[in-house]
Amino acid sequence: MDAMNQIGLLLANTVFSVLILLVWLRLLLQVAGADFFNPMSQFVVKVTSPLLHPLRRIIPSIFGLDTAAIVLIVIIKLVQLSAIAHLTDQAVTPSLLLVTAIFSLLLAAADFFFWVILGMVILSWVAMASGGMSPAMMPLMQIAEIILGPCRRLMPSLGGLDLSPIIAFLGIQIIEILLKSAYPQALMLLAG
Repeated sequence: MDAMNQIGLLLANTVFSVLILLVWLRLLLQVAGADFFNPMSQFVVKVTSPLLHPLRRIIPSIFGLDTAAIVLIVIIKLVQLSAIAHLTDQAVTPSLLLVTAIFSLLLAAADFFFWVILGMVILSWVAMASGGMSPAMMPLMQIAEIILGPCRRLMPSLGGLDLSPIIAFLGIQIIEILLKSAYPQALMLLAG
């Protein structure tokens, strides 16, 4: 692969991954019922609104879930994978693109939650030590609560000790293992 293709690959991966992250954040901020007056939330809304508003006219929300955001994430991932295939001279079928997009997005979602929970744990220690919270911490905590809330309900109360992040990390790792083992099987089904 020549230098120009490598640069194109780097740019395609970076731009599309950041777009997916921002739309994913927007979706999760809505699911978590996060404070949209927070500066981080306002930035995410401002950046993603031009992409989401046209889709929302044709794709309604289902059960309060922003399906336009989900469709946009899948579309961006499909465009990213198509660009990568083009830059690396790989022939891909639409079904292969779709299966790869779905599995890679599910793995990325699991990875995202891992890092959000880890970030929340670290920031909570920093906040306790410094006596204050950064503006980014509240939306992070609200997003992490999507996973940590159900984990807390599984755990008995241990006084002031919260082990829900450990349960969440184990669950995320199990999901990643299952997805990574299911992906080759899905590819074999496509191959027929």
